[in-house]
Amino acid sequence: MSLQSHVDDQLEPKDAARNALLKAIAEQAEATTDFTAQSAAPALRDLAEAYAWVVSPNNAH
Repeated sequence: MSLQSHVDDQLEPKDAARNALLKAIAEQAEATTDFTAQSAAPALRDLAEAYAWVVSPNNAH
C-alpha cells in the first residue's frame, strides 16, 4: 500500500471531498490555458461553490 493510499483511506468523507474539489479546481485552472477565461469561468465558479459548501455548509452561498 502506498503512503498516499494510506492517507486517502484515513480521510473523513468531508476531507476526501475537499481534497477532490481542490484537485479538480487546480486541474481546471491549469486547463484554462487551453481555453479562454470566459469559457473556463463557469466550471471554476461551480467548483468554487462546491468547495464552499463542503468546507462551510452552514453559511449561505
